[in-house]
Amino acid sequence: MTDHNKHAAVTSESQALGVGAGAFFLLGVAAFLLAGREPVPLAGRGSAGDIAAVGTAVVGAAAVVIGLLRGRRFEPKEFPSASRTRRIIDTAALALAHGSIFLLGWLALFSIFQRAFQGAVLYPLAAAILVGTAGALSAYFAYLSAVSMNAYRLAAVLAVFLVTGVLTSMLTAENPLWWQEHLSALGATSDVSGVAFNVTLIVAGAVVTTLAGYATRTLEAAAGTASARRSVGILQGGIVLIGVLLACVGIFPVDERFGLHTAAASGMAVVFGVLVVRIRTLVPGVSATFASLGWVFLAVIVAAAVLYFPLGYYNLTAVELIAGALVFAWLIVLIRQLAAVDADQAAAGRPAGPQTQRAGTSARSAGAGTDRTDTGP
Repeated sequence: MTDHNKHAAVTSESQALGVGAGAFFLLGVAAFLLAGREPVPLAGRGSAGDIAAVGTAVVGAAAVVIGLLRGRRFEPKEFPSASRTRRIIDTAALALAHGSIFLLGWLALFSIFQRAFQGAVLYPLAAAILVGTAGALSAYFAYLSAVSMNAYRLAAVLAVFLVTGVLTSMLTAENPLWWQEHLSALGATSDVSGVAFNVTLIVAGAVVTTLAGYATRTLEAAAGTASARRSVGILQGGIVLIGVLLACVGIFPVDERFGLHTAAASGMAVVFGVLVVRIRTLVPGVSATFASLGWVFLAVIVAAAVLYFPLGYYNLTAVELIAGALVFAWLIVLIRQLAAVDADQAAAGRPAGPQTQRAGTSARSAGAGTDRTDTGP
């Protein structure tokens, strides 16, 4: 373990540079061949932006898979590993999330470039260099994100992905007055906006199910009684259910499957409410402040719903935005709370989770010489 971790950070950076260089070459060559002999625009159909967006999605997702496979070589053997099926699902969800972020992000960025440089075109060599650079940056950061993936990083990926996907859908909506109906109206079309919205929800749902595993891993390792294991199972199941229902909101567009769409959206709010009410029972170590915050979020969601349904104070879009933002904000804060619980367990001398064990192993490795001097052979 000591030999593996001695230069792990430097090794990761070197490997990330290698992955980025490979992506630069692959996308640079692809862009040069696809551009042909004619200049191409920065954005739009057949543009450098389209090539970069699709290409970075592919190489970014591949870099995530490579990074996750390498990162798992250093998982502590003292803790149970996820099943093969679960790992495949988690890996696919993370790869899709990163790939989608790059796809949507580069499309938006090249669109901005086109507006800034109106009428500008790129010759094949310039297009190849620009697209290759986008691929190198994407693969580099995707690899580093994956090789050191943890609950904190995964929560950040989820937040960035949701914001990027929903904003892209809003900005590309053909009907500028979509907000006068409801948020789900974005997914009721077959254009870019509708596809972006529905795919964002489906992939985000898969990421949330992955987040459940990362978030409760430390609790599973520390659970010493049947009651504790059952509580962890309920918490994990609740987070997974939120993810599944979120994906169903995207799978069943409101204009095609209104009943299933509405049931899935309402179900998320119900599961969130149950978790808020029971969080101190499921995880006794969480702070009273966090538990109170959940109640405040729940009260705000209920108040927003009451202001719309009986009173008609504003439209449904506002209610959906408020509820969605608060539910996912609570999930992200929950991850930090679970990490804090893990730190307190380690400080009290009880079994800790993988992250704490890795920190402890590194500390012992740093002082290995002193330990051998004091304890002898």
